Amino acid sequence: MQTTQLIHSVIVLLVFCFLSCLSFPVNAVSGSAVEEIMTDINRQYQRLGLPNDGRITFEEMALLDSRPYQIRKYNVVKKIRKSSDNSELIFILAGQSNMTGYGTTAQLPLAYQRTPPNVQFYLNDYPAEMSTFPRFGPEVGFAHTLARRFPHKSIKLIKFAVGGTSLYAWAPQWRADKARLTHNANVGSLFKKLLQTIKIHTNKRGSQLAGILWMQGETDARYPSTANNYSRHLSQFVTALRQELKAPHLAFFMGAINPPPQFFPYLQVVRKAQRELITSIDNSQLVSTKGLAKGNDHLHYNTDGQLVLGIRFARAYIAAMR
Repeated sequence: MQTTQLIHSVIVLLVFCFLSCLSFPVNAVSGSAVEEIMTDINRQYQRLGLPNDGRITFEEMALLDSRPYQIRKYNVVKKIRKSSDNSELIFILAGQSNMTGYGTTAQLPLAYQRTPPNVQFYLNDYPAEMSTFPRFGPEVGFAHTLARRFPHKSIKLIKFAVGGTSLYAWAPQWRADKARLTHNANVGSLFKKLLQTIKIHTNKRGSQLAGILWMQGETDARYPSTANNYSRHLSQFVTALRQELKAPHLAFFMGAINPPPQFFPYLQVVRKAQRELITSIDNSQLVSTKGLAKGNDHLHYNTDGQLVLGIRFARAYIAAMR
């Protein structure tokens, strides 16, 4: 009897371990996010000239992320010719809460919890590993996609974002009375703080400002004055930032907002302004957020949504470089 019970216990334990192994690499990332990741991994295989059947495991994905020059599964030494351009690419990530991020780091595949070896990540003024924080924004999908695409470049991400802020808070000519209209006066001049943060990390010779990633506008969609002036305010922000950085044509990538309209009555006004802005701001692109997964509040992108948003930002940059 005891022997039978022991065998039963061992079987249960083995089944549990087997199921755990099956679920562990995937964590909580769903099919939609997996498809986006697999598309980029497939491109990496094609770039290396390797065969694949279109089905890539997370183990292979982790290997590609951690060893971009070699894939042990096929025992292939690197086939990417080393680029002679080793300049540092610097990206500025700014905006409000969907740039700050509500993705859950622990739900990511393990490979995506690590900062890629050729990427430096700065949150506000401080260097950090992406796995340090329980929450993440679009920087994770963005960093990993670019690290695979440009394995020989040093990539630096400088992130400065504050939740719940309108363009009054980001105005180059900041005024407390204006910021108070959207309850942002307490955060001070975010434009000034953003510039200070950027300049701390851009004094290295050979550094190249590559682009601005902007995810903001939900707060402006709550008020008629900010919504109706969104186009003018954002144009002023981009022009002033480019002037201060001495980069008059710096690429600008803006995520389209899509919060629940019942709580953001001027949503369509801001969305219309965003669509029109890409024709008036040179070297700019509107990045689609259609179909991105959200949390229960239907406002903030969840783990899947943030991961895919970052991949879309990266694809927009890569397309602009062709």
